[in-house]
Amino acid sequence: MKSRFKANHRDAPTDAVQFVGTNSLSPLQSMRRKVLQDFANVFCQRLLDLPDGHDVASFAHYGSGTYLANVLTSECSFNGKSIPALRLCVTYRDWLREQSEKHRIPYEQIGTAAFEVQVVVKDVNLRAPYGHRFASAHFFFKCQSEIKTDEKSYVGQMARDKEWGFDWYYERLYGALPDVWPTTTC
Repeated sequence: MKSRFKANHRDAPTDAVQFVGTNSLSPLQSMRRKVLQDFANVFCQRLLDLPDGHDVASFAHYGSGTYLANVLTSECSFNGKSIPALRLCVTYRDWLREQSEKHRIPYEQIGTAAFEVQVVVKDVNLRAPYGHRFASAHFFFKCQSEIKTDEKSYVGQMARDKEWGFDWYYERLYGALPDVWPTTTC
């Protein structure tokens, strides 16, 4: 018995699989574009669903504003002023390299991989039960990521708010938590 797929494939008109015009994409190009768009979407999703604790502490330290992060170079800024690299740069660069190899997309063809994150930090809560100091805050994130190749730009966007604790990471990055949280620390 013949496979239905093979029979249908063999019986299909030959022009049904040809690509017409210069703007048509081959199946490989189309898949590559879908994968790169997924990468841009995943950048935002990972940041909003499970941000690195060090980055959350940095957002609390610098405060509300706009953060820019170049994943490929680790250059970061807060409201236009240079800041030390956020951990997400290394994490996402490594992830992007690994996923590019897995999907056979030449990593060198990625010209830009960047984030713009608008962060609102509010309701910082400092507590000291049992001799240990805890800190948490409510964060609102509005994220836009972009991956550019020589062919196209892929943009992901997402927004979410969450409450996160950041005391342990803050103390590693900036020292002891303040007794009273300043409205702006930078």
